[in-house]
Order: sequence, then structure tokens, then C-alpha cells
Amino acid sequence: MKNNEESWQHLRDLKLTKQQQEIILHNITTPTTIEKRLIKKSWKMPAVSLLFITVLSILILSFIQGPANSPLTTDTNKTISKVYVHSNENKETFIAKASCLYVPQECYINKQLLSQLQEKIEHAPSVSVTAQQWEAKSNSPHDVLIVYSDGTQEKWKVLNNDTFFNVVTEQAIQPDNAFISLEYYYDDKRSIKIIIANIFVLLTHFILWLAKKRMPYIERRFVAATVEHAIANAIMLVLFAGILFAIYLLMHSIHATIIYGLFTLYSIMQIYYRKKAGEPRGYLVASASVQLCITIAFSLLYFAYYIHF
Repeated sequence: MKNNEESWQHLRDLKLTKQQQEIILHNITTPTTIEKRLIKKSWKMPAVSLLFITVLSILILSFIQGPANSPLTTDTNKTISKVYVHSNENKETFIAKASCLYVPQECYINKQLLSQLQEKIEHAPSVSVTAQQWEAKSNSPHDVLIVYSDGTQEKWKVLNNDTFFNVVTEQAIQPDNAFISLEYYYDDKRSIKIIIANIFVLLTHFILWLAKKRMPYIERRFVAATVEHAIANAIMLVLFAGILFAIYLLMHSIHATIIYGLFTLYSIMQIYYRKKAGEPRGYLVASASVQLCITIAFSLLYFAYYIHF
């Protein structure tokens, strides 16, 4: 009470109105409240979310990447525009697909080669394939998908390198060394592609050497690795292992977009977690350059051995 009387006496000396005195007294006697403001955290994407987005993208691509088969026509003016060849020992399935971006299958675009192939197919004699010949093991079983200029397609199975069996019409022909000309086709641009790919491989070694030369303590960067970094690496390694399993063991084709997408996602996570671990900007730039050089080198090597212009 004594404190209140002194406060009122002080307010009277200030010659304030009664309303002003009450407001000031209220501010003195009432405790102030401190408002808590939420600190906005920087947006981060956890590894589980990245895995979900990756799997979802793979499922979407698996639905939209399958080309529709066009009906066969009898147009004599059409020419072969592209040929796709995929090794396949299972005669009950046809796995060649109309795209040069499916891995691994060979894609032929050379006009002179395709013109010779069309001439051999048009003049090839018809033959009959017995049940024993069909069930017999072929020396080089392949699926050959021929795409014509008008968009029509023909699906052929190669039996013993000299017999083409149409899986739609169930007719067989024997073109003169038609498949051998594809299998042993020499791409004169292959050596140039391989040389350029090796240059990019050497460039990756040079960039890593230069980064370690300018920043030698980066060799101890594994100590600064985070748990999220290790989890992200494990997830991407499992995904890449699944792709290799599908390609080489299940004999299926994987669209190159999936491979490039996974590698891009892996590269982004590498840069992000290395930056989070406190690595200098110079090494982050060097790491991104190395991943870009690896991508270009892989693409050139794949073009050299599987895509023939």
C-alpha cells in the first residue's frame, strides 16, 4: 500500500489527468509478457523424401516410356529409318524397344547400312521354321525391331544368325547375312568418341589432383561426413545396384533418363552434404566438375558402342 501511495503522489506531482495516471499505474503494476517468435528453419529435404521422389519418378517413367506398336502396312515406298537390337534368349518375349535411350540395346541409324538391310529383307526367300528349330538353342538370339519411315514397326527374332522370324505374322525369311552385317558393323566415328571420352576421364583425374594439391587437408574429409551423407550414399548405391540387376540379370531395358536422373540426384546430395560438413567452396566446385566429366565420358562411351550413326 505504501508503494501505491508513493506512486500516486508522484503521479499527482506530474499534473497528469486521472486517466493518464491510471494507465501509467497499470503499466507499472502489470508484469510484461514476452512474445515468443518462432525462428524459421532453413528448408531441408530428408533422404527418405528423396527416395520417395526417386521411386515415384521411376514408376511414372515406366508407364510412359513404352511405345505403342503401329499396324503393319504394305506401302512399298517406306524405308527403314531405325533398327533396334537387343539380346534375348527367351523366345516367348520381345524386349527390344523403339528408342536409342534404352540401356542396353543397340541402335542403328546409318542410312547406308539400313538401305542395305532393307534390300536384303525384301529379296530374302521365305522359309518354314519347325517346332524343333524354334525350340533349339540359337547361337546368337536377338530381338530386332525395325521402324519404317511411316511409323510402322516389324518385330523379328533372329534364329542362328540367318533366319528372321516375324513374331506378329509368324513368317520366316533368310536374308543374306543381314544380322551379321548389323552385328559386325564398323562405326568409323567410334574411335573419335572413345578418344574424347578418355580425355574427359583424364580430366577428372586432373581436377582431383589439382583440388588435393591446392587443398591437401581435404583428404581427411571423411572424418567430417555426416550420418545423413552416409544414408544418402547407401540409398543411391542400392538403387544403382537394382538397375544393374534389372539390366544384366533380368535382361530388361532401362531408360537412360532414369540412370541420368538418379546420378543427378546422387550428385546433388553429394554436394549438399559435403557443404553441410564444412568443405570449402573450391572443392565443391571441383567435385561437381568431376561428376559432370564422368557423365559426359559415360555418354560418349555408350554412344560409341551402342548407338551407330
